[in-house]
Amino acid sequence: MRSGTESDESMADDMSNSRRAGTAGPRRVPRLLARYLAAGLLLVLASAGGTVWLAQTSEYRYDEQASGADLVRDEQVLDALRTWAGRHDGWSDVGSTLLLLSQETGRRIAVVDGAGTVIADTAPELPRPAASTRLLDPLEPLGDPVTSELRLPDGISGPFSLDDAQRDQLTGQAAAVVACLGDAVVDTGVWGSGRPVVNGYDDAPDCGRAALNTPLPSERVALDELRDRTNACLLAANAPLVTDVELDLSPSSAPAQLALRTVPTGDDSADGCLLQARIDQARATTAPAVNVVLTDQRGDAQGPLDASPGSIARVGVFVVVLLALLAVAAALIVVPTLRSARRLETAVDRFSAGDREARAALPARDDLAGVGAAFDRMSGEIAGHEASRRRLLGDIAHELRSPLTNIRGWVEAADDGLGLDDAALRRLVLDEAGRMERITGDLQLLALAEAGDLVLERRACDAAVIVRELGEAYRAQAASTDIALHVELSGPLPLETDPARLRQILDNLLSNALRHTPPGGRVDLEAVTADDLVRIAVVDTGEGIAPADLPRVFDRLWRGEPSRVRAGQSTGLGLSIARGLAEALGGTLVAQSALGEGSRFELSLPARVPE
Repeated sequence: MRSGTESDESMADDMSNSRRAGTAGPRRVPRLLARYLAAGLLLVLASAGGTVWLAQTSEYRYDEQASGADLVRDEQVLDALRTWAGRHDGWSDVGSTLLLLSQETGRRIAVVDGAGTVIADTAPELPRPAASTRLLDPLEPLGDPVTSELRLPDGISGPFSLDDAQRDQLTGQAAAVVACLGDAVVDTGVWGSGRPVVNGYDDAPDCGRAALNTPLPSERVALDELRDRTNACLLAANAPLVTDVELDLSPSSAPAQLALRTVPTGDDSADGCLLQARIDQARATTAPAVNVVLTDQRGDAQGPLDASPGSIARVGVFVVVLLALLAVAAALIVVPTLRSARRLETAVDRFSAGDREARAALPARDDLAGVGAAFDRMSGEIAGHEASRRRLLGDIAHELRSPLTNIRGWVEAADDGLGLDDAALRRLVLDEAGRMERITGDLQLLALAEAGDLVLERRACDAAVIVRELGEAYRAQAASTDIALHVELSGPLPLETDPARLRQILDNLLSNALRHTPPGGRVDLEAVTADDLVRIAVVDTGEGIAPADLPRVFDRLWRGEPSRVRAGQSTGLGLSIARGLAEALGGTLVAQSALGEGSRFELSLPARVPE
């Protein structure tokens, strides 16, 4: 029965080793990752290509061209409102003008004051989105598109605005000048204030241009007021004052809008103060700043199909193609993985149902090859552990059966009036009971060590003292069996450990060495410090251990060949306990042996040199 258990464990170990060997090769890029990358690249290329295609072929209602046209119309509306504001001191009468502008531009227009009150709205039922609301300050300076100099909008004339009679007067004078100049006329125009302007060549005759360019009395009053305001600004800035402010009406280069200049000219401080003076002067005759809402006839509400039928069709085709590519990519990625997952799931179900031979056995290039190999290793190890557990239970039963059978036989013989007397019977029963007690005690100690629940009392000690004391303690036993026991120390061996557990490890190793060394043999106890480790070795010249048995020498209740067993002298747990205690102390215990030459058991513990 035991041989069958051992064959099961051997098969499980071989299978576990073969799984490890199969997965220890060079790591490859997982095929799942490669497919993810390929599918992602396909989708990226498709998305990028589709976006470029749509950008080049779609004709959305709110595309760049339409947005540009809306901006042009919005600026047209704002320019008209600035001009209107320059001729009115308030916005209360702007409603009719808004209706005309809305009809001309196709834009919805609303004027809202700073408090949020709607002054006029061409479509009051539509929303007024914040994104479509712009602040309109008629007196905000604008940059000249040619010179980049700041100036007031063209429609802001303030007190320079002329009445009808003044306009008629200057218009007549301008007509006479044009008739006189003839071909020498370069350009003509009318300022926002109502003043006509005639430009001629430098060598052209005057033809009344001087009289035409002379300021009217109302303009002169406005110029004098502007000079005083400018000088007040310059005085506050501690800058030189100007002597006059005049209309900028050069004979050959008169500007197309109301323009003023200071005398003397060329002073940046004077130009800045002149602009500010114009703003302050025009404030009384100009409507204040307001918010202007400019939207389309739906209040800028974007519809779900704001595109031409052709654009909608192209978008539909693109979406269908992209979804098809996504489905193909998902199939490429998911289907093989699902197939492998089902195969692994089947193996797990078989294993959970009790089939300990169930394996996934996935190919090395499979997406879940790593998971499958891990499952196969786990199942092989579990099968091995179960075989080991069955063997352990059989060994424990075997170990306890012998003393129990002996006790029962002796007691039954005594009941029949045969066999030993009471004193001899009690002695034999006590011996067998002690043997069973040692077995159970050793099993309990081994279980605590392997579970990490063993209580350790670590403290600084000298391992050399412990080695020397054990050598002396076993010297008499060795001499009684004609075995030479030698202790070799290189000096003090300081470390931090549990001295009692260290003594227990060495006690098991020494007793095991003496038990398996024949008379005339030798046992050496060596202890040195090397590489921050305290190494203690027990070397004997006994019968040794066969190479096939050496890997199992630390297994529970394993005693090897019958020739190695001396009845009643061992529970078969000494080496298992020694290794468990060594690992609990943070060290290792290894065995080396040659059949017929002897064995070497070496304990290595981390040194802790006290400061």
